[in-house]
Amino acid sequence: MTPRVLCVNLGSRSAKISLIAVSPNSAAGEPEPPLLETECQLDALADPATLEPFESTGVDIVAYRVVRIRRLPDADAVPFDADMRAAIVASEELAPLHTRSVIAAFDALSGRLTHARHVAVFDAAFHRSIPDRAAAYGLPYADFLAGWRKVGFHGLSHAFAAARVAVLLGDRTPLRKLVGVHLGGGCSVAAIAGAHSIDTSMGFTPQDGLLMATRSGTLDAGMLLAYMRERKLSIDSAEAIIADDSGLLGLGGSADMREIVHRRDANDARAQLAYDVFIYRVVTGIGAMAAALNGLDAVAFMGGIGEHMPGVRADVCAGLSHLGVRVDGSRNSPETADALISPAGANVTVVRLHVREDWMMALAACAHQITAGA
Repeated sequence: MTPRVLCVNLGSRSAKISLIAVSPNSAAGEPEPPLLETECQLDALADPATLEPFESTGVDIVAYRVVRIRRLPDADAVPFDADMRAAIVASEELAPLHTRSVIAAFDALSGRLTHARHVAVFDAAFHRSIPDRAAAYGLPYADFLAGWRKVGFHGLSHAFAAARVAVLLGDRTPLRKLVGVHLGGGCSVAAIAGAHSIDTSMGFTPQDGLLMATRSGTLDAGMLLAYMRERKLSIDSAEAIIADDSGLLGLGGSADMREIVHRRDANDARAQLAYDVFIYRVVTGIGAMAAALNGLDAVAFMGGIGEHMPGVRADVCAGLSHLGVRVDGSRNSPETADALISPAGANVTVVRLHVREDWMMALAACAHQITAGA
């Protein structure tokens, strides 16, 4: 049997939907193209016309990307039932926008696709292997035991990078130390050793780490407290500022890196600062991950910015030249196909990827189906 998996990858306002057939021989690093795919607004999931083409083709499993839950299950994917829905709702404050989206999608689809298995696929599952020394915060030990620790996000993206880069390099380069660089609306880097995550820039929530489209990334906790006191901000007001009004938007005036680059080229000082901070944070983030790996064999760029903006890739790599990271100008094009973009014979291989989170979701959902005896 070749199950057909409807992958529902949710943002705060939109959903990417794809239907994927997963054969018994499917491999993570060799993705198959979707049978069907579309992108729509969240409220369109309740419209029968949105799902009709997928239903006509046939859906066996519905897989939802779940960004955050208080206690991560042992499995990468589990049944999305009433108990799981309640557990996700109870964790809403950890990633409110993503949580509301996945609940809205489940409520819309579970009542319509009643014949299909509904499965929650956890974005953080890939980061379970992060050791305690990288996951612990300097809080009381009891809090660490209670789960106040680094969780990590973009796990599906980084897991895909680990598998795909290994295939692209083949037998020529035994892949040991890879830094995944996911740059889009959300941004993160991850240290991957032998296909296992050992550290990542996002922490307990997706707010942490690099500068992002509207998220501030890492802040001094003491400064945030002082900022809230001086401005007399409530917790909700402070959260709205650092999650929705900061990052590229807050510093540069636009959440779109293409607009930031356009304004920077027109000598806009504000856009220049936003761009410089963004590049600096990515460079130092990759450097930190290389230190965690005690070396560096490959860097993989992915996400909307990482895949489509060669200038960003070139500037990031220029900041890492001391580690042997370079791009070949003739290879560093904005095409979407997966490709090696470093010079031939370079000490560190640089790769541009079209990341397939939906493919990783489908594989995880089918693994659940097998273990569940379906």
